[in-house]
Amino acid sequence: MLRGLTDSKLYTFEKPVPYPEMEKLLRGRINTKIIQENYDDVLRLAYSIREGTVSASLIMGKLGSYSRQNSLRLH
Repeated sequence: MLRGLTDSKLYTFEKPVPYPEMEKLLRGRINTKIIQENYDDVLRLAYSIREGTVSASLIMGKLGSYSRQNSLRLH
C-alpha cells in the first residue's frame, strides 16, 4: 500500500470500472477538453519549468490564484 494515498487528490480520465474499490479514493474526472483547449499554454509552462526559467512552485501558486474565468486555473 502506498503511504498517504487516502490523503492524496486522485483523478481519473474515466470511471475505474475494473477497480471499483478505487472509486472511493478518486476526487473526480480529468477534463480533457480543458487540456486540449489549453495544450499550447501548458506546453509553454512545462518547458519554462524544465528549462528553469520559472519554478514549479511559482507556477502552481500563480495558477491557483487565477480567477474562475481563467481556463488555466487549478480546479
